[in-house]
Amino acid sequence: MEVTVEPRAPVIRCYKCGSSYVSALCHHCWRPGCAKHVVASPRWAEKLFGREGGGQGLQKIRARHCGDCSHIRAGTAGTTRLWFTAGVAGVGLAVIGFIIVGLSPVAGLVLLLVGGICATFAYTRVRRAAARARLSMPVPLYPKVTDVQVLEQLRGEITLSADDGEYRTVLEPVEGTASMTLTFGGPDRDRVRRRRTRLQVPDAEVRYCAGRLALRGQFGIKTGEQIEGPVLALDGDPADYPVFRADDPPSSSAWKFARRYKLNAEPDISSGPVWIIPSVVPESDRRALELDVQWVEFGPDEDKPLSLNMIELLRLEVPVSWGEIRGWAILQDVRVPPRAVSGLTADGHRSLELRRLYPGKQGKEGDERRIMRLTLSIQFEGQVNPEDEISGQLEAAMQGTLSGVTGVWLSNSLGARRGHTGEATIKTRLDMNFRLSLASIRYQAIRVVPDRAAEDSDRDSYADEFAVVPGDETVIALTNAMSEEGYYVKHVIENPPRSGRRADLVQRYWDIAGRRYEGVYPIDFHIILTGEEVYSGEIRPERGTTKVRIVVKGAFTDDEMDTRIGDEWKRLRELALETLGHPDSAASAPD
Repeated sequence: MEVTVEPRAPVIRCYKCGSSYVSALCHHCWRPGCAKHVVASPRWAEKLFGREGGGQGLQKIRARHCGDCSHIRAGTAGTTRLWFTAGVAGVGLAVIGFIIVGLSPVAGLVLLLVGGICATFAYTRVRRAAARARLSMPVPLYPKVTDVQVLEQLRGEITLSADDGEYRTVLEPVEGTASMTLTFGGPDRDRVRRRRTRLQVPDAEVRYCAGRLALRGQFGIKTGEQIEGPVLALDGDPADYPVFRADDPPSSSAWKFARRYKLNAEPDISSGPVWIIPSVVPESDRRALELDVQWVEFGPDEDKPLSLNMIELLRLEVPVSWGEIRGWAILQDVRVPPRAVSGLTADGHRSLELRRLYPGKQGKEGDERRIMRLTLSIQFEGQVNPEDEISGQLEAAMQGTLSGVTGVWLSNSLGARRGHTGEATIKTRLDMNFRLSLASIRYQAIRVVPDRAAEDSDRDSYADEFAVVPGDETVIALTNAMSEEGYYVKHVIENPPRSGRRADLVQRYWDIAGRRYEGVYPIDFHIILTGEEVYSGEIRPERGTTKVRIVVKGAFTDDEMDTRIGDEWKRLRELALETLGHPDSAASAPD
């Protein structure tokens, strides 16, 4: 048996057992752990050694520790361990003295007195050692946290050349930022002041700790100076913020925390995440331009790809010679009408800006062949010059990240989880500049094959009949064959079965539509599949007949493209013949 190892990005896990459910961080070493291996300090330990945090927000929080950083081990290192042992021995002597005091009062009182003195002296030394250990650690603060987000940006440039008509998409490396805003207030200033008082140096240099930011999901991020792993430190120097000044401090100070990163591996989007294709509307006297914007779903997880939920900005710049913009329209449904602004740019172009476009749902979730699109149609006062060039910018927001980060969670300065104001934003922004020449698209006309105007009155003209059952298996076989040949199937619609001429006959009707690209030019196809199923008492039909009628439609600018549209009809028909078998009566191909 051959075993293939597929590398995957790491996930934050418990340091001890490897569980992916991390409940807290050890606030000494900041190792992540599950509820079994990173636990809260025992109450007796807090009373014996003292609490490690206090004040507003932390007064009821118990510090979290891993097995190597527990209070007992942290408080009994080096010579302190001897005092701890002496204290335990003193308690033991006191207990023995208390037991034998009834038999020998003098010996019992002596043991009780010696044990009590030893235990008290040792406890004082151990508690002082624990206090010194806490003073050497950063001051635990509890600032207010807002605007938590992980934002990744995918930038690129789209060009349609006037020389060779080649459509190119050049992408830049993905850049990401994990950021949030922390606001220090009066309680944090009091914590820093108390620490300096205990150090007996009013202006002592101290560090603070505001907790940690942990990134959830697969960590496909390149480690560097700003990010060393999925757990990000929130430490710093109080001297950097006015709220900690001794004289006349403000009520609060904000810390704009941000860490930038790059991905371990760039996403495989060879054809580009967005296609922007211009066309001159046929039969518009060259006074209308359509901009077709299409995007695909992609991402590190094929089962849950990134989905575009909003086009934040679509800006188009055209030559001023085309005249004023008489009107514009979005040809698909949008959930909220966009805001539009038109005007003149500083370099002498006419511009149209659309903001906050929310595309409606198109297709089924999880459909690998699903491609979403928007078409912007613009009418001008003058005519569109086919020798001109248009340019613009597209900014869009997609839910999810290309690195695999699915969320964040925060721990306070004692290692326990904490909340924040608002919801965390996890998204990817597309920022695509485009420059498109109209020289290769020119003014287009529409070709329909077969041409309805040339058809006779027979509705089954150019239809092939096959001796196959017109059921779902036939449709699946045909659509799978088209997908393998590079056809994009937009929808497959089944009409409810109807009774036939006889009781054992059932009539079926299927509507299949899709698209194929020749370069950047789309050619649409429409297939009507009808037929009858014959039943003989079983659940499945015994036999049947199927008729397949194919219609192809596309825009063309020259004879070569006109010929391609006709060839596409022939190609689809040949694919149907190969998939469904030899027809009983085959129509001849149209001219």
